Amino acid sequence: MQLMTTLELNFRNAEGKNSKMTLDNPRSNLSADEVRNVMEDIIAVNIFTTSGGDFKEVDSAKVITKDVIELF
Repeated sequence: MQLMTTLELNFRNAEGKNSKMTLDNPRSNLSADEVRNVMEDIIAVNIFTTSGGDFKEVDSAKVITKDVIELF
């Protein structure tokens, strides 16, 4: 069994639709302010685009932890 942790960053794009970015193995001591600031920086540098346009707004962020059991 392996414990997997991801950081899910949710943005609104130019069409107002949700867009998600996930990062594996985030630091365990991330603060909400730190994550929000990085998300705002991601929007400001404008290097990511989606089928609905560029990231325009921070929506939410969450850390997801799950147990993964490899069967074969």
